[in-house]
Amino acid sequence: MKNLEIEKKTEPSNRVDALLALRSFACLIVVISHCNPPRNGIIYKQYDLSWLIFSHGGIGVWIFFCLSGYLMGKVFYTQRYTINVPGVINFWRNRILRIFPLYYFAVLILSVFVYSDILKIENWGYLLRIITFTYNNSLPINWNGAMWSLSTELQFYLLVPFIYTCLSPVLKHTKNILITAIVIIILIFIARYIVWVGFRNQINLDMQYAYRYWYTPLITNLDCFLLGFLVNSLIISQEKHLLYFNKLVSYHQTKLKVISIFLLIILYLVTAYHLYHQELFLLPNRDGTGIRTATSFFIWQPLTALITSFFIFVFEYDVYHYHNNNGNLSLAGILKNPFKSIDFFGNVSYGVYLWHIPVFQKISPIFTTQVPIEAFYAKLNATLIISILLATVTYYIIEVPFGKRKMYTVNANK
Repeated sequence: MKNLEIEKKTEPSNRVDALLALRSFACLIVVISHCNPPRNGIIYKQYDLSWLIFSHGGIGVWIFFCLSGYLMGKVFYTQRYTINVPGVINFWRNRILRIFPLYYFAVLILSVFVYSDILKIENWGYLLRIITFTYNNSLPINWNGAMWSLSTELQFYLLVPFIYTCLSPVLKHTKNILITAIVIIILIFIARYIVWVGFRNQINLDMQYAYRYWYTPLITNLDCFLLGFLVNSLIISQEKHLLYFNKLVSYHQTKLKVISIFLLIILYLVTAYHLYHQELFLLPNRDGTGIRTATSFFIWQPLTALITSFFIFVFEYDVYHYHNNNGNLSLAGILKNPFKSIDFFGNVSYGVYLWHIPVFQKISPIFTTQVPIEAFYAKLNATLIISILLATVTYYIIEVPFGKRKMYTVNANK
């Protein structure tokens, strides 16, 4: 692939990494949703504004999936890995080094100190599903529910080289890319519709059916991954028409970035409002029940993928080949630009994602205030602080050392 000749920046910038900020946003959405915000907790002049803190955890997960699809595609488009046996094995090896060490460390710690029932001999079959990445959050015993998404992620990683081989030769023009995106959305919509027709009553009544047949399977999340993947093709295709494209996009660059951020905020607000008023989330008599509306089932996933893909595109198109020219995260960098602390949260977000549910479950009994909203904020802050501390420790003693073992193509853009 012939890289676009763009003048390289000689000095690393100290700007906030947009993708790490997006990862931080997604992680925060998930953590808030798992801290059980109270209904009727924020009342202003007889208006119930509690929905503002009812973040839709699924939105955070789908943002993660879309971002993962983009990044996994990018490592092949930028020739960090080659499409041959050594290159593909290297890709899978590096994904293992990224996911496995912290994941299995968390499984060990949680099995011994938090969810010890999983070690009983009658539950070994469930433990096997967890360690083989076939966990789908529908086990009959208590476990860290957030871990299901790692199973879906890993299954996607297995397909990435084949997806790149099949799609990259035909995605040379913008028209083909947009048609492919539409086809993907339609095909996955059909897959969800088949599930909806076959299990609609069960999905309405029992969240376990929603987890098992809609929320966790790779096939019903594939549009999130693939739309993110297609952003690479869109950026590469535009390089052939750079003069026209730069005039069009560069002129409106700031506006487009503001619009993409605004769309993410609107997505949060609309889905939170819908979760509170239509799905009746955390209403006492709906505990454990499933998905009420077709909007949740059919609309939010592709909409999240489209908005996230747009965000990635407008922030990445002009730094696509030089994304790492952003300087190393350091205390000095944070002091110069306090917003760089968002990058730190993004870096440790994998650990925060793994630790926050067991942390929340352990600290919840400590906060016994009779004011629900006060208890919620106390639990949320404590969960975030403790999870970030644990994630920071495991980041430096597990993630960083294993990350240094990764291997790339010798002449790749690093």
